[in-house]
Amino acid sequence: MFERGLDSERVFGHHAAMGRTSVRRRIASAALVVGALAVAVPAAAGATRVGPASPPGVRYVVQPGDTVWGIAVALHPDADPREVADAIVSASSLDGAAIVPGQVLLVPARG
Repeated sequence: MFERGLDSERVFGHHAAMGRTSVRRRIASAALVVGALAVAVPAAAGATRVGPASPPGVRYVVQPGDTVWGIAVALHPDADPREVADAIVSASSLDGAAIVPGQVLLVPARG
């Protein structure tokens, strides 16, 4: 019943069966292309992104027990901590002053 119908090998003139090695090579090639695209596309998107440059300053990794106020006092002891804390919250795009250990904050340079 099924032997008489047209299949893709007969339509395109392919009569030989595809070996396992050919299938494995095609799968490996496809995986390589997908992997390369997974790396290249985000990198290209980041390279073409246009936006404001981050202001000069220090990147600070939050440690357990840190507060925005404490970071402001520690990094700029001669400045008004209220202004420095506000600058940290603004530059780091924080929603309020809640921070978590491991979070990276941008502490703008004071001048």
